[in-house]
Amino acid sequence: MRVKLMIEKSCNLWLERADYRCVLTNGAVTGDGEALLDYPSAREAADKYTGFAADLGRMLTARGNHVHLVRPGLCNFPIKQFQWSTPTLQVIERSAHELVALVGEAKTLLPRPGCGDGELAWEDVAKALSFLPDNIIIVG
Repeated sequence: MRVKLMIEKSCNLWLERADYRCVLTNGAVTGDGEALLDYPSAREAADKYTGFAADLGRMLTARGNHVHLVRPGLCNFPIKQFQWSTPTLQVIERSAHELVALVGEAKTLLPRPGCGDGELAWEDVAKALSFLPDNIIIVG
């Protein structure tokens, strides 16, 4: 039996071939119903997909701060419980389990969650994500 281990790869989230791409989110929705896009991957998705912030905002309002398939092949990945909180390993691990359930065995790219701006140490996040199958690739 082959043991599947989490894989890290240095590549561009948007140029690497994949079935799914994830963008990091915080679960916040603005007064006009759009998702607040704090992270570069989410802002890039909004630049590429018209209406992304509004669609994600509707999903967050209706179904909560969870992983959602926002567009074919494009998911959000919550790393914070609330806009003004810091990323937590608990939210990241919950999101990772939801992502596994959503994508199955499809090749999926996920930016390093919670490590920007020195918020969480990659070593701690990597331990929390160590259960990820090798079809979910951490993009660094």
